[in-house]
Amino acid sequence: MKNILIVLLIISFLALPAVYAQDDNQQTGQDSNSARGEGYNPEYNILPIIISLFIIYLFTYLLFDIKTIKRRTFKRIWSIILLGSFLFSGSSGIVLTLLSDYKLQFPLDFNLLFWHVELSVIMAITLIFHIHIHWKATKKFIMGSFQK
Repeated sequence: MKNILIVLLIISFLALPAVYAQDDNQQTGQDSNSARGEGYNPEYNILPIIISLFIIYLFTYLLFDIKTIKRRTFKRIWSIILLGSFLFSGSSGIVLTLLSDYKLQFPLDFNLLFWHVELSVIMAITLIFHIHIHWKATKKFIMGSFQK
């Protein structure tokens, strides 16, 4: 139960900057779009993604806590989500860099930058979960780094 309270505290700290950032984008209006370039899209879904992931994490954590799913399954779920978001975010970042460097056009009618950002947000939040899941190993690694 203590771990759930820690997760809820993390949610509150992450939700406030996300709400502020989205509110700031809405206040600046349409004029800021032209200043930032045509590819700028202020309609990223940062807050819904953060809240959804935390709800799913809490749900799977509760399933693990009441022993409905095994720890191995719990870890595997979040490792797959982290790996999938990393693979898409990383490969789309490389593609976007190549397109930008060589002044190429993406051949499909698909907003690659939008999905790159969305999956990067998922990856960043899932990284927090990954650290929580592997906290003992993370703590041992960090403390070992400072002792040398």
